[in-house]
Amino acid sequence: MVDKKIDNRAIERHVKEINKAYERAARKYPVTVPVQGKGFTVSSGIVGTGIEQDPDLVRLLIWLGELAPRQYAELTHFIEQTGTSQEDVEVLAHALERDGLVDSLGSFDGDAYKVSADGRVELRRLTQLCNDPAARHRYATDAVLRWLYTTAHDQRPVASAGFLSTAESRFAGSELSGTELHYALARLTHSGLVNEVDTDPMTVAITIDGIDCVLSGATVSDYLNRTRPGDYYSISGNTNVVAGSQRSVVQNNHNNAFDPGALREFAAMVQQFAPTLGMAPEQQAELIEDAEILSEEASGETAEPGRVRSTYERIQRRLGEITTASAGLGALIQQGQQAYSTVFGA
Repeated sequence: MVDKKIDNRAIERHVKEINKAYERAARKYPVTVPVQGKGFTVSSGIVGTGIEQDPDLVRLLIWLGELAPRQYAELTHFIEQTGTSQEDVEVLAHALERDGLVDSLGSFDGDAYKVSADGRVELRRLTQLCNDPAARHRYATDAVLRWLYTTAHDQRPVASAGFLSTAESRFAGSELSGTELHYALARLTHSGLVNEVDTDPMTVAITIDGIDCVLSGATVSDYLNRTRPGDYYSISGNTNVVAGSQRSVVQNNHNNAFDPGALREFAAMVQQFAPTLGMAPEQQAELIEDAEILSEEASGETAEPGRVRSTYERIQRRLGEITTASAGLGALIQQGQQAYSTVFGA
């Protein structure tokens, strides 16, 4: 007589493998949907596209890639080298395996792992991120604000140098520099998310807007680019009329007033970071002088677009002539380009 008993455990294992395959495919090809948040609009992926936001995961993956790029390695060696607890390392390894970045090989003494094909692709992406000034700057800005909120969300002043001793100060496997920290703080300060309390040593405090940014779950860029829909009015010939029932009013002013405020902020950043760019004293003095001129040109009530544009272009030429490459220099150039696009359009 034929035994018709169903092997439920085999079915469960099979379904589990199918679900795992779908999860890996979703991580490889994330679906993005627009998400409407309170006061801002962002485009968010349903699942993550990388592990660079978790320094511990990155460290373990890089360690496996360097120690045993094609072979299995036991986690005991990683535990001995880093001092991380066995429980924490096992959780990290399972997370990497879940994401399809490592393969495991069960053994009598414990699990051994090696980097998978997808893991090698991820390692290459992490290397590219390490050399991307804009990516490093975005991460530093977000990480510093989150760290400041976690450390002192009561708005008490904190020495900013403490950030560099945290795990969050590592991005995609490399350490953020002091220059990158100061640049991130400059952006946060100019945006009103952080207040500078003292300069020696650098001491800062998170603001109410900074707390709102962290609690919103948005990145700093998305938070600052938020849109607040309000009443719409078309007003001709008058720049001093504000009306409407909401705090934010969309006003169509046919006089097309020129607002170079973004370039004024860029000029302030150039003056602040010029001493860190490795320039000769004469070049540094000329760059700072041009930045002062740009700040003056962009501050007048009747700012002239042509003079603002020519001064900005002169500053960018001077930045482009700097031969000492640094993440801070690349981020400063990009910030200037973004400010220019804001003022003059793409």
